[in-house]
Amino acid sequence: MIEYANCLLSWELRVIGWEVSYGAEFVPSSEGSYTVIIQKTRKVGSSEEPVLCNNYKIGEPGKVVLTIDNSSSKKKKLLYRLKTKPSTSD
Repeated sequence: MIEYANCLLSWELRVIGWEVSYGAEFVPSSEGSYTVIIQKTRKVGSSEEPVLCNNYKIGEPGKVVLTIDNSSSKKKKLLYRLKTKPSTSD
């Protein structure tokens, strides 16, 4: 598990053999904080965008959880890339 704090996290996902569900959320490390839904889970078909891109500005320690659900019995490949940039204070 990698924890991030005070940065901008960007990611790209590509699934070879589409028809999956995709979602993303930020889970903070501290007990009093709430989970933030970055991307509601949605079904992504083969006719939609070939690469899913998103980013999230992280202001406290925690982790970003990307969920890919393959509801079919067919094997699929997932390619992903993550990049972080230090965040400037606003």
